[in-house]
Formats: sequence, structure tokens, C-alpha cells
Amino acid sequence: MVRFKRYIENRAAALFLITLIISMSSAAASITDSTLYKSVPGYPFIFISEDSTAVTPEISDSLFNEIAQGIRFDVNKTHIRSNDAFIKTYEKYIAPMLRDKDLVLRKAWVRGAASPEGPFENNRRLGKARTARLLEYVCGKLNQSIDSALVEAESITEDYGYLVELMRRNADPDYEAVLKIWTDSRGDERYCKRKLIAYNGGELWDRIVWQYFPALRQARMVLWFGRKVSKPVTDVAMRTPVAAAQAEMPAMATPKISVPTLEFEPRYTRRHLIAARTNLVHDFFYMPQFGWAPGVNIQLEYYPLDGHFTYNAGFTWTNHRHWDSHEFFQVRDLRFELRRYFKGGGAFIGPFIDAYVHGAIYGIGLSPTKGREGEGGGAGLGAGYTMKLNRSGSLRLEVSAQVGAFVTKYDPYVWGNPVTGTITGDYYYDFTGRSSDFKKRNHRFFWLGPTNFGIHITYDIIYRKRKPAGYTVKKGGEL
Repeated sequence: MVRFKRYIENRAAALFLITLIISMSSAAASITDSTLYKSVPGYPFIFISEDSTAVTPEISDSLFNEIAQGIRFDVNKTHIRSNDAFIKTYEKYIAPMLRDKDLVLRKAWVRGAASPEGPFENNRRLGKARTARLLEYVCGKLNQSIDSALVEAESITEDYGYLVELMRRNADPDYEAVLKIWTDSRGDERYCKRKLIAYNGGELWDRIVWQYFPALRQARMVLWFGRKVSKPVTDVAMRTPVAAAQAEMPAMATPKISVPTLEFEPRYTRRHLIAARTNLVHDFFYMPQFGWAPGVNIQLEYYPLDGHFTYNAGFTWTNHRHWDSHEFFQVRDLRFELRRYFKGGGAFIGPFIDAYVHGAIYGIGLSPTKGREGEGGGAGLGAGYTMKLNRSGSLRLEVSAQVGAFVTKYDPYVWGNPVTGTITGDYYYDFTGRSSDFKKRNHRFFWLGPTNFGIHITYDIIYRKRKPAGYTVKKGGEL
């Protein structure tokens, strides 16, 4: 009987303990739920808690970039535009709701930045000033004295993290490349900027300047609000701030800053169509035993709208005649060249290979009895590298070398009549007799090896429209 009584008492104690644990767990869950900050539907950057003692949570950079909202600034400006879409929504719906619900600011995370195309130090100034402008505006509209300890203000000189986020949202084809550059930079914005400018010969940089940088001239924020004091639960109070906000406030049309990808028209940029080029080696040529023999070297290169290949035609003309010493250096060379750049997409920058054919006539006399004069032609292959000398790429520097074969028929230099060989005071290429009277060349020479070296300056003289490097949105948002 005693054993049975103890069994009953033990069972009752166990049931009481289980009931107590369940009750405490339910109460804890209820308390936890009541003190959680909940985002306002349609306004994911605003969090509200009904409890005046709720602890504001920490959020990651990635979540901040996902939900934060704010204002955009004009290029190199820090003043707030009155017609900004966020400003209108904040003044009409958000600020009145926060005041009416007796909500006070518990925490503000504000971040301002500049777009990366400007000078770094100036962008640092813009980031700080834009952070301050948004914070001043938000606090001023709440009619509250804001404790600075509640504000986490951060100015970013050039917000590459947000650039990566925007490219991810839009499934940009260069997203992985930009993400790797930013990750490898380990937060070094200067390093990241240099790598982005150099990537793909500058083509990527030129595109993101138009497509993404306007969205980076901004200041954004995430806000946490709570009740001033606890209030009795009534029929009105039963409606939580979140529910009330959802009922009384229309959702923002664009809750996140985004880069539109649909319904756009292209914004074209000038691209080269025909460029003029000169070879400095030919322009300032020096020949031992003769001296300086600069010539005129001009080439015209045609650039298609896209692809890898360009087409080049060039002419070299050198005409030095020293009659007193009977020294002559005369060259006429016509050359056609096909280039293939390794980098596609119509960039025409960086490494290339080429194939060429050419024909030439020449008369080189180093003394009355020393020299050669003749005609010839050849073909070969080459390689080179093209780099920009200015931001737009309209001025370029190129280095190239070529190897190939050259075949010529020639005669030893003759100071005099090319028909009779007598000295008449005429030079070979100045003789005006009948071509049928000229003697055939008696010598032939074949060369296989290096044929040309060039340090070229290239400048675009005719431009064309090209596939867009940026976009102007016609519908669905603002770029």
C-alpha cells in the first residue's frame, strides 16, 4: 500500500514538472515572438517591435544590400532632391505612420557611397556627406531627439559590394568576374578599381559606368522602431504596428534599388570605324652610312562593328636625294594587312596576330658606285599588342614585329642613264625615257626572316555607332 502511494506521488510530481516545463517553454516562445522585430510589408528596410525593451538584431552586409532603401544623388552632388521617389514616400506614408503609432527609433544603420568613376579622394568626401544628409533628413522628419549611440553611420568611398549585388540580381554575364575581383581585393577599393578598369581592355568598365554606377550614387538605410511605453491591450491595440502599417500604408512601388533589365533602349557610344596610323620607326628612320632618312608612313585601318578582324592598308614614301654626294634613299612601299585580335566583341585592343602582303620599289645609293635599285614584293606573318593612351581609347600605342619572305630583282646602283649607264646627271627613278628601253634586272635576291618592326601611334579619325555600352530605361524604372 505504501509502495503504491509513493508511485502515485511520483507520477503526480513528474506530471507537474512536465506541465511546468511546457508552460515555461510556451511563455518563453510567446515572449520571444512578441519581442521580435518584424519588417513592415512593402517596406523591408523598416523593422518594428511591440516591446519597448526589444533588442535590435545584427544584420549582415549582404542582408543590408538586399533590403536597404534610400535616395540617389546627382553626379558629384550631396544635396537631396525633393522629387526623389523615396523622399515622397517617406514624407507621405512612413514618417506619419511612425509618429501616429508612438514609435521611437531604436537603431538606424545608414550607409552612403559614391560611384567609382570619379577621383578616389573626392568619392570619399561624397560618401561621408551623403551619409550625413540622409541621417539628418530621416531624423528631422521624426520630430525626435536622436541619441547618437543608436545610429550606426557608415560611409563607403566606392560601394563595390553593392555593385556586385546589383549584377547578381540582374544575372549579369560578368557577375562572376567582378565578384572574384572584389573578393580578391579584400576590401581594398583602390585595388579593385584598378583591376576593374584593366579587365577586358576597359570594355567592362565602360559598360558598368552607364548601367550600374547611377545606382551607386546613393545613401541607404535600415531602421528599427519600438513602442515608447507599454500600453493596455485593447481592440485597437490588438492591431500590431505591423498589421496597422500594412492596412494603412501602400507598399512602395520599388522597395529596392535595382537596375532595370527590360524595356530599355540602347545608349550608343562612339566607336572607331577608321583610324590613321603611323610607324615611328619609319618616320624617324636612320641608316648607317647614309644617316637620317625619315619618311612619310601612313596607314588606314578599318574596324568592323564586331568580331576579331580588322583590315589595314598603308603606304611608305621616302625621298632623300643628295645630289652633291650622289647619295639617294628612295623607297615606295604599298602594304595590305589583315589583323586578328584575340579579344572579341569589337574591342580591338590587346594582343593580335596579322598577315600581310606588300610590294616596293627602291633606289639606295651610298656613293656614285655603291648601292642597289630594284623592285620586289613579299608576304609574312606578325604579332603585336595594342594599348590605350587615353580614357576613351581613341588614341592608342601599338608595338608589332613581322617575319616573312621578300623577293627582289635589282641592279647595282648606277649614277647615270639607266639605259646606257653613262653619267647624264639623271638618277634612275628620275629618268623619263620609255620604259621599254630600260634594261631588265640582272640580279635576284630572296630573303626569309624578320621583315619589319613597328612602334605605331594610332588615332581614330572616323567613328561609328556600336552596340550599346549602356541603357536608357523606357519603362519600369530609373537608371
